[in-house]
Amino acid sequence: MEDIPSTPRADIGILDAGFLTAVLQHSTRRALIAFDRDGELMACNDRATELWTPTLRALLQPTLQSSFAQLREHPERSITCAHEDLEFRLLPVVHAGRTEGFILSLLPVQEIEPADDTSERVRWRYALENAEDGLWDWSADDTSAEGGRVYRSPRCLTMFGYPPDYLHDTVHAWSELVHPADLEMQKNAIGQHLAGNRSTYKVEYRIRDFHGQWRWVLDRGKVIEWATDGRPKRVVGTHTDITDYKDLELRLRERELLLDEAQRIGKIGSWVWDAASDIFTWSDELYRICGWPMDQRPPRWAEHAALFTPESYTRLTTMVEAAIKSNGSYQLDLDLVRPNGDRRHVEIAGEVMPRVDGHGLRLIGVVRDVTEERRATETARWRSKLLNRIAAMGRIGGFDLALATREFQWTDENYRIHGIEPGTPVTLDTQFEHYDDESRERLRLALKRMVAGESTDETAEVNFITPDQQRLTLRLTASVEMHEGRPYRITGLTQDITREREAGQRIEQLAHFDTLTGLPNRFLFRQRADEAISVAKRANLSLALLFVDLDRFKDVNDTHGHAAGDQLLQEISGRIKACVRGSDVVGRLGGDEFVVMLCEVRKPEDAALVADKIIAAVNEPVALPDGEVTVGASIGIALLNEGTVDLEALMRASDAAMYAAKQSGRNGYQYYNDAFYERIQRRVQLDKELRLALTRDQLFLVYQPTVALGSGTIQSFEALLRWRRGNGDLCSPVEFIPVAEESGEIVPIGRWVLREACRQAVVWRHTGLPFERIAVNVSAVQLRDPEYATQVLAICQETGWAPEHLVLELTESALMRDNEALRRTFTLLESYGVRLAVDDFGTGFSNLHYLHRFPVQHLKIDRSFVSQMLGDLQVTVLTQAIIHLGHALGLTVVAEGVETDQALQALRAQGCDEVQGYLLTPPLPPPELEAWVRARAGGDGLQGAA
Repeated sequence: MEDIPSTPRADIGILDAGFLTAVLQHSTRRALIAFDRDGELMACNDRATELWTPTLRALLQPTLQSSFAQLREHPERSITCAHEDLEFRLLPVVHAGRTEGFILSLLPVQEIEPADDTSERVRWRYALENAEDGLWDWSADDTSAEGGRVYRSPRCLTMFGYPPDYLHDTVHAWSELVHPADLEMQKNAIGQHLAGNRSTYKVEYRIRDFHGQWRWVLDRGKVIEWATDGRPKRVVGTHTDITDYKDLELRLRERELLLDEAQRIGKIGSWVWDAASDIFTWSDELYRICGWPMDQRPPRWAEHAALFTPESYTRLTTMVEAAIKSNGSYQLDLDLVRPNGDRRHVEIAGEVMPRVDGHGLRLIGVVRDVTEERRATETARWRSKLLNRIAAMGRIGGFDLALATREFQWTDENYRIHGIEPGTPVTLDTQFEHYDDESRERLRLALKRMVAGESTDETAEVNFITPDQQRLTLRLTASVEMHEGRPYRITGLTQDITREREAGQRIEQLAHFDTLTGLPNRFLFRQRADEAISVAKRANLSLALLFVDLDRFKDVNDTHGHAAGDQLLQEISGRIKACVRGSDVVGRLGGDEFVVMLCEVRKPEDAALVADKIIAAVNEPVALPDGEVTVGASIGIALLNEGTVDLEALMRASDAAMYAAKQSGRNGYQYYNDAFYERIQRRVQLDKELRLALTRDQLFLVYQPTVALGSGTIQSFEALLRWRRGNGDLCSPVEFIPVAEESGEIVPIGRWVLREACRQAVVWRHTGLPFERIAVNVSAVQLRDPEYATQVLAICQETGWAPEHLVLELTESALMRDNEALRRTFTLLESYGVRLAVDDFGTGFSNLHYLHRFPVQHLKIDRSFVSQMLGDLQVTVLTQAIIHLGHALGLTVVAEGVETDQALQALRAQGCDEVQGYLLTPPLPPPELEAWVRARAGGDGLQGAA
């Protein structure tokens, strides 16, 4: 048969040019031409080269493009028409309901003649057998065998590895080879055709081959003969092994899915525009980017005006027209407008490509949604400007040091700080020349530690000499960045603290040193002594505190006058200082009382040796304007031991020993020998009882609300731990929490607090109590557990409290342990919405570093600032600075300890977000707190305090 089949659908799964050419050559009368989905020529037979002339192609091109577009949208149709002395038919090639290509048939009208059925059948069978298809002929009305008898060509079986005579000639025998999951579908398809519901029978299913493997077959057929009663009598068809096509189709589908997924992840859509037919083809991601309904065709070129702002559409039109004229490409950024009005910023790139047949042009390209990138860029640009302004205000510069080249990159403010023209090349070596020797060595050692991997962060205060010989005090803070396990760059900040240091030195001298003797005063001595005690405890060293009181000083003062007394004190202070080492601490408490902290005392007798030296030095005559005087010294000695574990204990013990020395005749020393166990015994007893407090239900929680200053709404309830001991006494948290932390008991107690607070919060939520979050305090000891975050989330799940409504309050000292484990803990908590708050901000190791490193959302101003701000301008300024800092970092600022309406109004004026304190309510048990909340309902959010 040389004519093409009259069916309007030619269902070929994958268009292969070689296969098509071989099949098309079987027709010698008709000109047969195959096109792909885009109308590109794929294959043709010899007759087509005769009839499909360039003139005819040019004449029919517009009609063909229109017909292609029609059949893409309606694959169930075909198009037949005549042109002059030619008849042509256009058939869609359909796979899975989608037009994959087209077959164009041309035949001169004078050559159309009836075809002999027998000869046509022979020719078609020959063609199909050459195409390696199997033929079958089914006697549908034959009742002699189950399902009727079927003639099968040998190819029906040999294509699946079976011998030609392997099966009986029945429908049932074939059905036994069909995959069980496909059998019902196959039977339904043939049934629909026999019932007249479908014009042809066509189905794809799996067949078990001779080796037990499943292969795909395309089964097609049609009723060609009916019985006198109208029932189907004879059905003929073909079997085609499409396993390779199915495998290829699967691979192509996987590639298509991978491409679509890659485009989705990258927010990149692709498109093709056929300029002649004005038809666009979009990828799924482009539909999503444009917000275009998936079940609608893409807009035509003119309709694209609705997808862009007028200015963007004008630019796009201009660029496309220029690209078409130059046969080039284009790229530009545009503002896209979705059908719902949502605006997106996109990058569009396109390129002009000629069609394969040489007629017309195609444009292909991509669209990338860069909305979030642009927003991030704008945000980063805004933050950069903000940081630059802040840096200039605070005289803070930034630097980046490439370790490989030793070259610096500096911010403009860093240049200004160093007195160097912006843009001047700067290296590490040239800068080292401008530091004094001590600073240069300090920097060299810090750099060495960072490069060696011994530290990742360094801070140093150095002295820098500017080109115009100004001496500056700079604070350098640096952090090393690693690449493939090795340091490769150092970034940091430079802060000019010259004026602060000069002022600080003056203030330090006035605030911490005795104006008469120059010795540390009571405050500074306590600070240094506490540090010495901490070092001694960590290193398991001993130390001694000497309390020195001058004998007969009052007589000198009364006899020679206060000026002489001051001169005497100055002389004696120098003598005492000369008796001790530089590592020891000497201070004046006031009047004629001095204290000496001897560090690293190897044995108790060493303290006595120093005491003897001091007494001998003090006993030396002192020359005064009106004669010499002689005084003595009574010294009390207390050693750091189990009875005296801190400075307060040492002070009391040494003071008592000094009075004992005076009672023993003065001008001598006395060791403290009274067993100072009361404090130790209480601490031990508290530790013992605290270990049983949980099991004895002695712990309970009270809650204090935080309220938004703007709206007056309750933002959170902070859970506060209380302990009622077995004797009924309430023990202060200030006393028992340090004991719990030292013993480790804070870990199970902390878990109990979190669980109980979450449980209570769920109860309140169910009763409709209005609040947003529950806040729980966390000890630094708890954060040492790498599984802490997992435990928190498990408790939230156990109690039913949403993590995003939980706030964990931490002190600044808890955040100073900046390591990878702690960052992982906070990162996991943040991913579930748990909020972090810095409690008592401003009283600990205040450092902006952890505010940057950790996902902190709240700053809580310590109550000491709030209580002093009304009477101290400096505290007011510091409070305002904390609020501004918090807001600049996007944090919510909460003021604790608000007890007066004046403090509340001041905080409101400063822009504080939330408040907490006795002005609202003291911490309350749950029933009383519920009553408080209901009592304030309907009134002013701050009950008159606003």
